[in-house]
Amino acid sequence: MSADRAAALGVAGVDERLVTDLQHLDVIICCGSGGVGKTTVSAALGLAIAQRTDQRVLVLTVDPAHRLATALGLREIGTEPVKVSRARLRRAGIEVEGELVAAMLDMKSTFDSLVTRMAPTRRDAKRILDNRFYKGISDSFIGSHEYMAMEALYELHTAGEYDTLIIDTPPSRNALDFLEAPNRLTDFVGAKMLSWLSGPTLFGMRAVNLAATPFLRMADRLLGADVLSEVAEFVADLQKIYGGVQQRARDVYRLLRSPQVGFVVVTTLEPAPFAEAEYFTARLHEYRMPLRGVVVNRTLPQSLRDRTALATAQALADDAGLPAWLSTRMGHRVAPDSVHAIGDRWLHFHAMAERDARQLSRLEGLGEAPVVRIPLFSEDVSELQGLARIAALL
Repeated sequence: MSADRAAALGVAGVDERLVTDLQHLDVIICCGSGGVGKTTVSAALGLAIAQRTDQRVLVLTVDPAHRLATALGLREIGTEPVKVSRARLRRAGIEVEGELVAAMLDMKSTFDSLVTRMAPTRRDAKRILDNRFYKGISDSFIGSHEYMAMEALYELHTAGEYDTLIIDTPPSRNALDFLEAPNRLTDFVGAKMLSWLSGPTLFGMRAVNLAATPFLRMADRLLGADVLSEVAEFVADLQKIYGGVQQRARDVYRLLRSPQVGFVVVTTLEPAPFAEAEYFTARLHEYRMPLRGVVVNRTLPQSLRDRTALATAQALADDAGLPAWLSTRMGHRVAPDSVHAIGDRWLHFHAMAERDARQLSRLEGLGEAPVVRIPLFSEDVSELQGLARIAALL
């Protein structure tokens, strides 16, 4: 984007390198805490790359609120990829060289596919998939959504159908869950407790000395022998896929560390999400995974830090004689309360802008990754035109 275009949009310091740096990558992963605008930024990145290159771009989201569909002007997005038609984009005044496709992650089918691939035989896979405990397994360990997003990412990348994959990571209390998900699944499947449950020890003890084992006697009474046996059988089957899950975790981490992949951290300047973004970028470095950019969403205009405007606002807020002077100059009465309220409100926004400036200065410690500021718009980004406005800033 040109400097004139940046000025017209009221954005200072826009770094033009972000999409230029990202458009050659196979995989772009947008990370950040919940509520910072990851889904919108993911869609805007996809649109920006499709506008500037002839690449086929897929944006994959797990957003249950369907914000991606809304932003792209689609009625809905399902698990089957949906192309954003050139006609729809053209009606919104948007021309693209490439192709923009969107899809939503299907947790169950992704998990089923994982089990089918990892199980030693079709019979083992069917037994796991048919087991009633399997239906709840996706909620049985922390990071399941994050792991399925990684699994889908890896499969799509291996298939090679798209030039660029953009992954909108799941909303979570901690963005680091995404990086730790493969190890968590490996730990879950290979846990010692599960090994104990699936082995002969439990049922050998139960058969030989049930009366002397209060825990097993209680479990037998509450759950029944059939339930305990079914749990043990399920766990034994689950452990058969352990080697495959462990290898997949290594493959995923190898991909995430490769030059084909780039992480984009999305944040706002509120203290909590900003602190998490700083922590996440530090951990990316620790994991040796490439940080390619930082998008700071909902930033306030630099004009709020203007010193002349600050002095004026202080006068409006504090000068008791100013309302009378304004009344004389304007030829009608100006209410003192209104004058003071305007000054107080501006001072409040000035304080927020100063805080934002301090936060932004800390981003210099994140390395060479470009930083892009997205201003706080007066309206929600709910249409293609709004998405294109953000894409122009990237």
